[in-house]
This record gives sequence, structure tokens and C-alpha cells, in this order.
Amino acid sequence: MKSKSIIGAALTAIVTLGATTSCADMFDIDSTRVVVEDKHTLSTSADSAYSTLGVLQCMREIADRYIILGEVRGDLMEINEYTKTSLRNIAEFNFDEENEYLNVRDYYAVINNCNYILAKMDTTISHNNERVMIDEYAAVLGVRAWTYLQLAINHGKVPFYLDPITTVAGSEVNYPMYGVKEMAAELVPQLLPYVEYDLPVFVNSNYITDRIYPPLKLVVADLYLWSGDYLNASKTYWEYLNNHPDFKYSYGDGANTETFRGMMGLNGSRLVYTQRGNNSNTSAVNWQEYLDYGGQSNGYENLAYIPMERTTANGVVSEVGNLFASLDNTHSLNPSTYLKELSAKQAYITATTNKDGNEDGGYTVQASAGDRRYAYYLSHPLISNSEEDFEYYDKLAKITSPDGATLEMYTQQINLYRRSILYLRAAESFNSLAKEMYIAGDSLAMANASTLANMSFNLMKDAYKVFFPNGHVFEKQLRSSFIGVHAKGCGDVRVDTSHFALRPSTIAKRFELTDSTVTFNDTIKFIDEVILDELALEAALEGNRFGDLVRFAKRRQAWGEENYYDVLAKRVASRKGELLFDNELYNKLIDENSWYLPLK
Repeated sequence: MKSKSIIGAALTAIVTLGATTSCADMFDIDSTRVVVEDKHTLSTSADSAYSTLGVLQCMREIADRYIILGEVRGDLMEINEYTKTSLRNIAEFNFDEENEYLNVRDYYAVINNCNYILAKMDTTISHNNERVMIDEYAAVLGVRAWTYLQLAINHGKVPFYLDPITTVAGSEVNYPMYGVKEMAAELVPQLLPYVEYDLPVFVNSNYITDRIYPPLKLVVADLYLWSGDYLNASKTYWEYLNNHPDFKYSYGDGANTETFRGMMGLNGSRLVYTQRGNNSNTSAVNWQEYLDYGGQSNGYENLAYIPMERTTANGVVSEVGNLFASLDNTHSLNPSTYLKELSAKQAYITATTNKDGNEDGGYTVQASAGDRRYAYYLSHPLISNSEEDFEYYDKLAKITSPDGATLEMYTQQINLYRRSILYLRAAESFNSLAKEMYIAGDSLAMANASTLANMSFNLMKDAYKVFFPNGHVFEKQLRSSFIGVHAKGCGDVRVDTSHFALRPSTIAKRFELTDSTVTFNDTIKFIDEVILDELALEAALEGNRFGDLVRFAKRRQAWGEENYYDVLAKRVASRKGELLFDNELYNKLIDENSWYLPLK
């Protein structure tokens, strides 16, 4: 489809004084303030506040698709007899023109609104020597870049423009088609001068937050990661982990309190401290509480989200919860057998202690426990209308009444960035950079490659070693606040020497090699595989999965692997488990063109 056919609708969605013709009536914006001449300049703090909130309303229109397009095509969800045709077609990679989830016009409404604001906002206006609209300007830059990135992830190459379309003639231009690399070349230089600015604080009757805008530094890091610039991706993720307040942790005896960076721990332990399957423990921390508070006194788990309304009377309400969960067993999408099997393959580790309560270096493996994150978020409908008892992955819902008759949806926040995913993307960039250094081949590069690979793995196994490579006097106290991501579902993995470990036998088993033939190149590939597994175990149902599969497969292609497409195709074709491998779907997905959605 020509770009002018896609973008034409964006002409009707231009931001004026904060309200838009297609994205109005949220965040208490006065929707009567719609028609303003194109020459109007956003020249007051009220103008900037209204206009940025108008963009957020437009983002609500694409929030559900962030989840749906990222998960329904992936390996972690299965369709069932209740799945409607449009979702079934997406899951089966049959992209018909009439599918309501494939309309990109709402994405371009966000982009064109951002273009308008960035062109019209007067950022030179100051009060008390501070530029009063610069934070809003930075926030809109981040929203535009994030939205373009989503388009590129889903569609490959899309029409790209940075000037607002305010005329019919402008909407009929055939704009250049850009992928992530071209976008990064244009957008990163625009974002970098603003990455240290505070984002605007949003205040309403329910909450005060600065987390409704994508953090610019993380958007920049993602653009680097997707475009294969692993050196800059590594630097940018590392800076965020070391400098952002949500990763600070204070400990000491009062007089000698220190502030540490890179914290991951949750209440001094892992997320999964109890089994909650079958709704047996309604008092356990639910997903929304975990994102909002994370059990942390020093920060939140969530770093950015799209806020949704509770009722349609107030604005846009997310529908994704009803697709993934129900009391009467009529939800459309189920956790995949592949995810269940992947979880079951993990080893749950418990460190053994001596009579003084100190770890003695040994550990036990809890038989059949697997990764407990799966059981923790898995529930069953209490009423079944089908011979099958469909489970649901209840990150988006929870039974909230003692009689089990009320299912509350947790879809007021469509999360975009959170602490654990940042750890994993940092690990991915470190390991990918290690590969580049390994290819370089000189002794210094090889030493750095080894260090980076170990840092990457330890962000999953034992983050204490990453942030305190030389140890610390408070080691015993700090370890529980600097855990690896894998520990959140698999226990004391830091002491595991056999299962979740960089040893030749473990790597050889993964790739059907002999111990003696394992090379450092195999180690890097092993870590790459483990990170992709961990993204499934930790981040299922959060909207990133299919994009992750594409990114990892494309990196394997860049590494020269002939069957790079298997990274994606084999996993997706295994949704129903190893014994029900879908050969027809696999044969469709070995064609990279099938990975991208059509423009409509």
C-alpha cells in the first residue's frame, strides 16, 4: 500500500491545543479546543501539557495491539475454539486486508501528533531561568521514536516522515520506506541531547506518576539493539542500570550507609515465594501490585506504561484481559504447551545451610518444580463450558472475591518497560558485543569478550557478581538485592554448578556436542539461547515475544548462520509442544517475509 493511503488519515488527527479530532476525551482534556489554525504555536505551559496528554490518548488506541501483535504470533500463546477469526488469522500468519488489528493509521495518528507538537512547541520560553516546556518536548520525542520502532518491528519497513502533515498535498507524498536501521540513524541524534531531562509528571485523582512516557535513554538503547549497534546499546543500558533512581539501593548502619546501583531484588527474595496456582492463594502479590511496587522501598518494577481507563465512560478501556482470562472458560488465548514445557525443563535450586544458618556451598534441586513463575501466574476457570479446561496466564487478571465469582482485570497499565526486561536486554547487548570482539580475534578483544559474556550470563544467574566484581564487605546483605533474573523463578541459582551454568557439559547438551569440542563461540551462542528462553519465562504475555524472536533470528543471520530462521520458526511451530510440532506453520515461517505484517 502506498504511504499516502496510510498517512492520509493522520491528517484528521493533528494535535491543536492538546485535543485531537480522533484522540480526544481523555486525561480531562477540554475536547472543545479542537479547531485551531495551522499557524498556531504551542507557546504556554498549558499548551504543552494539553498537547502531550493528547498524544498519550492516541497511544491508548494502540496499547492493546502492542500486546496482541507481540504475543499472538509468538510461541507462548495458543488459540482455542473461542478464538475469533481475526486473532486466529494472526496466529496462523494469514494477514487479510480486513483484519482490524492490522490497521496502522492509529500509529500514524500518534506520529503525526508528535510531529505537530515538535514543530509548534516553543521550547525557548523560560521561567526562573528554566525552559518551561523542554520536558514535554523530550517526552514527545520519546513517544514518536517508540511508536516508529513498533511499526518497524511489526512491518519491517514503513513510511517515515518527521514534519507534520497539515494539508491534503502533504498526505499524498510517497514518503521513504525505513526499517529500524534507517530510523535509528534519524531518530537517535534527535533523542541524545534530551536523554537526561526529567519526563513530565502526570497528576490526576488516582495517582501521580512520571512513568507514562517511554524513557528516552531506553528508547535509544532499543534502537541501538535492534539496529545491531551493540557497543552503544551496551553502554546505554549500563548507564541506565547504574544511574537511574529505580536501581539504587541503600544499606548500612546509619552512620555508614552506602548507596549501591543495579538493584534487582524483591523484598530481599524472589518474586515467587509461594505457589498460587488454581487461585488457592488470593492474598499473594498480583501482577499489578508487583509492577506498581515490586516489594521495593527504593523503586518500582515498571519503568513506563500506557495508562488505560477502568470504564468506557472515562475513555479507552483495554480489552486484552478478556482475551486471555475468563471465569467461564471462554477466553480466546491460552498459555502454550511450549511455555509449559520450557518451564518444566528448568531446575529449581535451594542452597543448603550449616547449623549456623550460613550457606555451606551445597544445594538441592526440587524435583519436578521447574520454573515457578509459570505456576505462579497460571490459573484455571472455576466454571467450564467445554470438555477442555483452558488455563489462563493471569498477569492480566485475578479472582478477587472469596466465592470465586469475580474476576478483576489488571489492564489499567499496559507496561512498556520494566526492570527485569532491562536486565535481559542489557545481557543481550553484552553477549552480542562479546561475539563482535571474539570475531576481532586479538588478545585484548578476547579478554574483553570473556568478561562481557560472563557479565551477560550473570545478569540472569547472579547479578551481585556484575555490580560487585571485586566483592564487598556487605556481600551477605547485598546478595538478596542483586539477584539475577532467572533466580526469580528458579531459586538460589547462583550456587548451581550443573544446570544453569557456563560449563562445557551444559553447553554441549544444548547443542548435541561433546564436551571436548565446545568453543567460546558455542558459549556465546548458548548464552544467546538462554537469554531468549529467559525472556519467555520472565516476560510472557507482555507484548514483546514475537519481536524478540525476530531480533534474535536476524542477529543469527548476521552471525552467518544458514538456518537462522529456525530461532523463530521452530519455536512458533512448537506452540502445542514437542509432540505436536506444526510442520505446515514451520514451512511458512522459514520465509522471512512471513514475519512482517502488511501495511493497510
